[in-house]
Amino acid sequence: MNPRVVLRLVRKDCSLMQRPLVAYIAGALAGLAFTVWGGQVGRSAGVTLTLNVLIGVSFHVMLGPVLGERERKTLAFVMSLPVTPIDSALAKLISAFSLFLIPATIAATTLVWLSPIDIPAAMAASHRSLWSHAAGTLAYYAVVLGAWLMFFAVVLGAAIVSESVGWTIGVLAGLLFVAGNFVLQVLPNLHGVGRYLRAMGRGEAALPVTIACEAAGIAAIVAAMLILQHRKTSFV
Repeated sequence: MNPRVVLRLVRKDCSLMQRPLVAYIAGALAGLAFTVWGGQVGRSAGVTLTLNVLIGVSFHVMLGPVLGERERKTLAFVMSLPVTPIDSALAKLISAFSLFLIPATIAATTLVWLSPIDIPAAMAASHRSLWSHAAGTLAYYAVVLGAWLMFFAVVLGAAIVSESVGWTIGVLAGLLFVAGNFVLQVLPNLHGVGRYLRAMGRGEAALPVTIACEAAGIAAIVAAMLILQHRKTSFV
């Protein structure tokens, strides 16, 4: 791996998303403002806008820096340079996660700190909490951001390995409509899940366990993507 080459590729990829990134940041800040000053209606609008920003930036990053090489017909030129497949994959990983994290962090602020459910207050009222008020808030922040990062990592891995818009859209749609509906409608009704969620709400051991599982899941996805990318024999 050549760090200088990776850094140059990261700069190239990030430069393609400068204007869209500003728009997504503005959208995330608008969602945050609606949530703070818009009352109950504003909170609903803010959360909706925040979710749209998260989905939009996830998809835009895939079509721009990750899959855009083929559309711009620059992939053959990039791969003709002294660049290894791992260099290219690492550069796309770093640039994609960096571009995603900026608006996603603002969005996570909206969903955790200013959502209609006051998680910090609920934790502070719990006598069984193993976390302080501030640490509990940061932990829930990590849970929300980690969940979106896992979603993003799966789609990103599919985009880098397949280099196909069709497969990437298929994975994205499957996560949103199949896995998303399962998590929202089926999972809460399963035996033991409600108890686990309540334990998270009280800041018990379920909370750090969830964060650790999310981190391990992201690491596993990235590792699998790099292994598959290393085994590829054709890139053009």
